[in-house]
Amino acid sequence: MMKLSLKAIRFVIEALEHYQEDHDQRLTQPGLSEDDVSDLVNDRHYLEAIQKDFEKYRDELAGQREHVKADA
Repeated sequence: MMKLSLKAIRFVIEALEHYQEDHDQRLTQPGLSEDDVSDLVNDRHYLEAIQKDFEKYRDELAGQREHVKADA
């Protein structure tokens, strides 16, 4: 896995949140086919899983940095 800075991780998490909001809005549009709804829901769940992975990575990285500061 590539190493990202905390700032980069925060940007990615924020972008994922906005993309999820976009999916939520699209799901409220009338006239969506069942296939479109299914695709949007599946994509929404996938985005949420990716976001959780990045949040875990962010928390681990922040914890490592706090540990380094405590040792200094």
